[in-house]
Amino acid sequence: MFDRALLFDWGGTLMQTMPVYLGEKKGWSKVPAVDGAVEAVKHASKSWRVALATNASESSDDAMLAAFNPLGISDCFSSVYSFGRAGRPKPWAEFWRYALKDLQLPAERVVMIGDSYMDDIWGATEVGMNGIWFNLHSDERKEKARMRTIHSYAELDDALASLGF
Repeated sequence: MFDRALLFDWGGTLMQTMPVYLGEKKGWSKVPAVDGAVEAVKHASKSWRVALATNASESSDDAMLAAFNPLGISDCFSSVYSFGRAGRPKPWAEFWRYALKDLQLPAERVVMIGDSYMDDIWGATEVGMNGIWFNLHSDERKEKARMRTIHSYAELDDALASLGF
C-alpha cells in the first residue's frame, strides 16, 4: 500500500460538471470525462492511493465508482469519501478528518485535487492536507506553501513535484 494519497473531486474535476440529477446513478453514463482526467487517474494509481472525495450524498460508494466503468478507471480508486458517508460536506473539517482517519495517513501525505477552491482546496489545506486547485475557468493562480494551481492535467506531475512528492 502506498504511503501517500491523491484525492480527486468528481464533478468539474474528473467528469464535466453534471446537470442536476436526483437519485442514484441518474444520467452519469452520459457525462464525459474532463480532458486528461482518465490518463491522470491511471498514471497516479501506479504510485499513489487514489480516492474520490465528493459532496455526493444520494448514492452508495459502489454506485459512484460504477460511474467510472465507461471510462475504465473504477479499479483505480481505493476509497470513496462522500458527504453521505462523512456526515458533513466539503469544506467542513469533519469531512476531511473522516477521510484522513480512514486513510490512516498524516495530512501532509495527502493531496486533494478539485475545481472548487473553497470546497476542495481551502477546506483540505485548513486541516493540513496539500491542495491542487484545478482551475479550468480563468488564468488565476493561488500558490501557497501547501497549495498549487493547475489549468490542465498536463501540469499535475510538476505541481506534485513542487509540493515535494
